[in-house]
Amino acid sequence: MEGRGNIYQGLIFAAQDYLEDNGRLPDDPAELAGYGKASAQEIRDIFASRENLCEALVYHAVTLLNDALREGVIGANTSDPIEQLHSIAHSYLAWAEANPTLFKLLVDGLCGPIRPDSALHRYTSSMRDLYRRKLTEAQQLGILSEDADIELTTMMLHCLVKGGNMMFLTRSTDPWFDGDARSTRDLAESIFAEFMRNLLRANAPATPGTGRPGA
Repeated sequence: MEGRGNIYQGLIFAAQDYLEDNGRLPDDPAELAGYGKASAQEIRDIFASRENLCEALVYHAVTLLNDALREGVIGANTSDPIEQLHSIAHSYLAWAEANPTLFKLLVDGLCGPIRPDSALHRYTSSMRDLYRRKLTEAQQLGILSEDADIELTTMMLHCLVKGGNMMFLTRSTDPWFDGDARSTRDLAESIFAEFMRNLLRANAPATPGTGRPGA
């Protein structure tokens, strides 16, 4: 007999398939019965509501995205917070391109009310803390000036990422991007790189600090 854990995981994949086919999750999770081996009653025993199912799928998406970001950071220079930020951006955009359905689910959730106890709240809070930590490290290393406003810069990064998110979801209908042959991923990565160049230039230390590692 299939274990409950296997049923749960199967339903997560079934929900992803349903979302890809219909553009939304079912109002009644029991509708997933046609996408897997679980019965309607087994599904209701695990997911009592659409909200429960959505939270579970969001948690699945966040777990996969965090794994991708972690792999990217591991491959970057551990002593260079700016390189690590570039690696995070690269991994994030690659994951978004490879997982459009789950990415849209996350972005739609982040654009609406976020419950304090939800997977989305924990995810976006952890990203804020990560940005702040890397920028603070850059300041301590003398890459950014002592006068650089880390809180404001963290918020700027947040706004930049939210803008990049919307590029993935709305580019096909946004005339601003007409005539640009680059993929959304490549375009977003170029925008991020330009932002980081300008950030470093605008916040360069007035007197030589320890310098960027490897410079």
